Amino acid sequence: MTGVFPVREAVELAKTSERMGLGSVWFAEDYFFRGGIPYMAAASMATEKIRIGLGVVNPYSRHPALIAMEFATIDEMCNKRAVFGLGSGVPYWMSQMGFDFKKPLSRTRECVEVVRKIMTGKNITHEGRFFTTKDVKLIFEPVRKKAPIYLAFEGKMGLKLSGEIGDGVILSIFNTPSYVKFAWERIEVGAKKAGRSTEDFEMVSYLPIVINDDLDKAMKVAKDFAKLYLPHSQGGGPLMEHAGVTVEETASYLKAAEEGKDVAKLITDKAIQALCVVGDIESCIRQIQEIVNAGANTPVAFPVPGTDPIVLANLIGEKIASHLT
Repeated sequence: MTGVFPVREAVELAKTSERMGLGSVWFAEDYFFRGGIPYMAAASMATEKIRIGLGVVNPYSRHPALIAMEFATIDEMCNKRAVFGLGSGVPYWMSQMGFDFKKPLSRTRECVEVVRKIMTGKNITHEGRFFTTKDVKLIFEPVRKKAPIYLAFEGKMGLKLSGEIGDGVILSIFNTPSYVKFAWERIEVGAKKAGRSTEDFEMVSYLPIVINDDLDKAMKVAKDFAKLYLPHSQGGGPLMEHAGVTVEETASYLKAAEEGKDVAKLITDKAIQALCVVGDIESCIRQIQEIVNAGANTPVAFPVPGTDPIVLANLIGEKIASHLT
């Protein structure tokens, strides 16, 4: 659930997903949409069994002590069903808030270290390169001393870090089967460096999905969604490269957005079919299965504006999930 949708719909989505027997429900925190933490809190109190994931908060707008406080509180609310995502954030959004977007990997590494220390419930003093804590201790006992923290990065060094210190990884929207394979290669490098096994490592793959028998209508909805994100995608970065979107195309999206033009008109059908899951039920099953075959063990349907998230959750539960292997 992205912050485009009202919180009440997020709660209904979580309840529906649980009723349909799905494995998890995830809440994005995109600036400046509705916040992921309130979504997560509301869903925690409305459900009993389904895992609840957050993807993601960042170590610029929040101090790790606040992140640990929020993580531990949410984990208590949902009784140990939470999965927490942490990434460096989108540079464009960070610049809008005046944050100096430097050393994202080092900053995230240290943030994860401090969050994990504080969530043990012990008294923590830390003097690091980016963060300081002096005699910090939660006044309540965390229900888990080590709640799972998944990292979210696009590039090869960030994915390597995910394998090195993360309990899992959350892949950004617009990932493709080719990118999933690339991500696993980098994760394995990081895990090997840290002497860790990836046997239980979870790869979460966010997939913008539009199900409609009318392909033209589905493509239009997908393009109207993609235009919100593509202008700020990294031209020449792994996501776009593996999707076959050129540096020139990405630059044209940004230029159009800056000039107030409709970016959707520049996005080709080929690009959308690479970046999103679009089409009828059978076509969507095939596209999701390709992502799973590439190595994403937790595909996550990302509802987009112009679609109904509750209808989507029902469709996945009734007509898609059982057909995936």
